[in-house]
Amino acid sequence: SVVGAYPSDGSTDLSHSIAVTVQYVPPAFQLASLTAAQLVTSQGNTYQVDILSVSNKNSKCLHNYCSLFEVKFRAPALNETDNGGGEAEFSAHTAAGVVFSWRFKYVASGEPEVLGFSPKGQFVVSDENKAAATSRTVTIFLKNFPRPGCKDTLACKAEAFGRKTRVRFSRASGDFDVTPSASGMTETTGMLSIQVLAPPRAVAGVDTLTVRADAEGDEGAVETGVFSFEYLAPPRIVSPVDGSVQGGTEVTVKAYGLDPIPAQSEVLVTIIDGTTETSLTSANVLAVTGNAQAGLISEMTLKLLMPAFTSAGVFTCRIERVEGSPKVLTEFLYEYFNPPVASNLEQSDATVKGQTAAKDGASTALRISNFPAIASGADVSVTFGSEKSHVLDYKNFKGGVWLQVMVPPAASPGVVALTVKYV
Repeated sequence: SVVGAYPSDGSTDLSHSIAVTVQYVPPAFQLASLTAAQLVTSQGNTYQVDILSVSNKNSKCLHNYCSLFEVKFRAPALNETDNGGGEAEFSAHTAAGVVFSWRFKYVASGEPEVLGFSPKGQFVVSDENKAAATSRTVTIFLKNFPRPGCKDTLACKAEAFGRKTRVRFSRASGDFDVTPSASGMTETTGMLSIQVLAPPRAVAGVDTLTVRADAEGDEGAVETGVFSFEYLAPPRIVSPVDGSVQGGTEVTVKAYGLDPIPAQSEVLVTIIDGTTETSLTSANVLAVTGNAQAGLISEMTLKLLMPAFTSAGVFTCRIERVEGSPKVLTEFLYEYFNPPVASNLEQSDATVKGQTAAKDGASTALRISNFPAIASGADVSVTFGSEKSHVLDYKNFKGGVWLQVMVPPAASPGVVALTVKYV
């Protein structure tokens, strides 16, 4: 029988050398007598135990009743499934069966750990009236939370809810604690998942997240390591996105998630070659307005005057702070095109009733170069002076379009401008 064992307890994540004192075994007992040793955890899992040595502590004894031996074993660290701890049953075996057994208390091990989470971020608010719509449900997968042993009895969900588990979204400008509901927690063997709604934020940046639970009874307060959740600026809004190489186009840019919003004199707009990053020219900043962190939104509106350019093409417009950070506020693509050229006007005059010398008696036709291809007549706006017209027929060609348009009646004789716009 076992007189004693030292140590009598230990952590599940470490191996342990255990000295066991036994009596009432045959005096001839030796290391070769033992064929195996094993342990069975409270979770029902079996591990093989190394037998290190057998020492006779009463070598003068020649009978079972006075025998005393010390047997040393090395027990392995337990697997993840057993890190909740509990009492394990150890046994030593000879060819005839179990010769002696004893109990060893395993202490739960394992720090609370975030296994993963999704999604990794969300957009900042771009419409103050729809702030809640930007919030996404974040699912966080945890182990050993709020303590390692709770998973053995599937008690982690109940304990986490009872200990007021919450997720803290932290950054320098302020913290948010979000508490999951009981229905937002799911427990499976070895893992707890919780779901929370990420709070809306006005300014782009990275929050550090931790999952926390209060102390309860003998259990202290717990907190996971930090993980990152990113608030992203939504795509900026640019209008218009193109203009003539002659320059003079006014462009409005709206960008979100910036703080601080710079003054007009603090903004530089550079037109660059997106491939070589070569600076080509600069745009004139007409105005900058914004409302950084007014409520739940940080919005910057810029008015730009685009300069004349030497050639058509698509270029990157980079908006930067003259000083401070973040240096680059936003970028967008802008297309310079050669101005459209009208030619080959077939009927250049008409009666005030809109009658022409064309075959149908009421139209004219023209060729327009440097004009985008159209899919229907509705893609084009046509006016004669202040009178609206419409497209009767069209034909696309490389770099332009041929149009046949209706000539409207005029209020009085005179010369008017024929204007064609792509809409």
